[in-house]
Amino acid sequence: MKICAHTIAFVASLAALSILPLAGQQMGSTARAEPFDVVINELMVRPAPVRYLPDAEYIELFNRSAKSLNLGGWTVHVGDRHRSLPNKTILPGGFLLLTHEKNEELLEKYGDVVAIPGFPVLPMGGQTVVLRNETGMVISAVNYSDAWYGSSFKSAGGWSLEQADPFNPCGGAVNWTASQSISGGTPGKPNSVLKSNPDTVPPVLLRATVSNTGSIRLHFSEPMHPSSGWSPYSYNIEGTGRPLSVIPSAPLFMETDLFFNHDFGPGKDYFVEISGDLYDCAGNFTFDSERTARFMVPEAPEHNDIIINEVLFNPWPGGARFIELYNRSVSTFDLGHILITDIINGVPGSPQVAAPGGYLLFPGEFAVLTTDPVNVKMHYHTAGPDKFIRMERMPPMNNVGGRLAITGLNFNIIDEMAYSVSMHSPALADDKGVALERICYGRHSADPTNWLSASKSSGYATPGYKNSQFSDTQKRSPGRLSVDPAVFSPDNSGYNDVVHIHYELDKPGYTANITIFDSRGRRIKRLANNHILGSSGTYSWDGRNDANYLSKMGIYLIYMELFHPDGDTGSHRQTVVLAGRFRD
Repeated sequence: MKICAHTIAFVASLAALSILPLAGQQMGSTARAEPFDVVINELMVRPAPVRYLPDAEYIELFNRSAKSLNLGGWTVHVGDRHRSLPNKTILPGGFLLLTHEKNEELLEKYGDVVAIPGFPVLPMGGQTVVLRNETGMVISAVNYSDAWYGSSFKSAGGWSLEQADPFNPCGGAVNWTASQSISGGTPGKPNSVLKSNPDTVPPVLLRATVSNTGSIRLHFSEPMHPSSGWSPYSYNIEGTGRPLSVIPSAPLFMETDLFFNHDFGPGKDYFVEISGDLYDCAGNFTFDSERTARFMVPEAPEHNDIIINEVLFNPWPGGARFIELYNRSVSTFDLGHILITDIINGVPGSPQVAAPGGYLLFPGEFAVLTTDPVNVKMHYHTAGPDKFIRMERMPPMNNVGGRLAITGLNFNIIDEMAYSVSMHSPALADDKGVALERICYGRHSADPTNWLSASKSSGYATPGYKNSQFSDTQKRSPGRLSVDPAVFSPDNSGYNDVVHIHYELDKPGYTANITIFDSRGRRIKRLANNHILGSSGTYSWDGRNDANYLSKMGIYLIYMELFHPDGDTGSHRQTVVLAGRFRD
């Protein structure tokens, strides 16, 4: 029914557009506006280099309602700057151009223009643009981005951003794109990209977080309608009750805060449930199965509580980089209090908050950080699509290698790793689009043998779920030196791609040399040279020799020499079979 209703409304809007010549006349009395009666319909952010339009920024408004609306006392906001609008009536189906007073004459021939002294600049890159009525009610809001152009050529200047369907007022990137007009834009007339593009997807309650003030913030999958169910009676926490008040987060309404008269205890699971009617800007109601979210009071992570678990630093052409985190502890942490940064000469280079809006990372769960979740999901399978966090910016990640770290807000190191193309599987002909996966949670991130290319069978990355190369080193064979598996085949298939060399010693402090020999006694690989060992640990061999080439099939000897400061020495031997050599 919603699709039919949307189609009828869209056709009606096209009919309204046919009376545009009347838009300059004053017809009847004006009425009170409701959300989305008037929508922000077109944005000229970078008019230069000009095509056939003037060198003038503008915001185009479209009255999609059947009411004549006076904009006196209304305000337009661009970021934290705003300006008031004069008494000006916009008729049903009518357009209105907002611009700086210096551009009034340049745009007059395109339709009705409101010249605003000190008209706020539309920043390149993106910003939130909001239209409020005289009572402060949000009538329309758009958080535009350069990505909306869908073209690096058009985003460079001379083209406007146009809305495709005015009856999908919160469609964001799926409802906005660069103008297709040869002029570069369509000020004062129907958009060149105009088409029916309904939103038929119900909103989802994604998660809940705990703010510094103790309130509970709910996060939704898309903007909710400003008039949606924000009553305290619509929310309940089992064992706690209803909130005292509910304050939705304007102007986009993708979050809302629940306030209680008590604190929540640490270490306890809570579940917040929505019982009232919540709906998005298009009128889609949340499903009953999507109305509950879990939360816990977060703690401050200690060293290695959160680890870097997977890194894609050299994506496919047009692809997006990502960093996957894993919570290996029994505590819950808020990634809004965590920084991800590159490391340059031992110090943080460009630290970024992992989740500016907050994100609770529960024990044993993954989180994927990227600037473009849709892009990553398009290139790779993921069993956890809700594990993605969109970041405005990520630390620089070189295609060849670099260092990354997770820190607290005071830059205390939680985890750190170095990545390099040399850590990829020797079976790969090309590492582009292939993620580096951590082999074991318990082994050190700085150990290069604890990382390997994601398998071919997994699609070369596993964002949001267990790594294809995962191995639990806690399940060690008995004895002082053991290998697992006894036969391995470094073909990047995801099955026995590496051999794990486990040791258990009678005491810590040994220094070890670990060397790989072939069946003729020739040294193939020096795996460890004077490494100081703990009482137990693991090394991994991916079949490469000292020259970084894949070794031939055959039987290999793993030889460990041990030296202790108190004079104890020893040696241990194990054999392993390298079963095959394959290349993509």
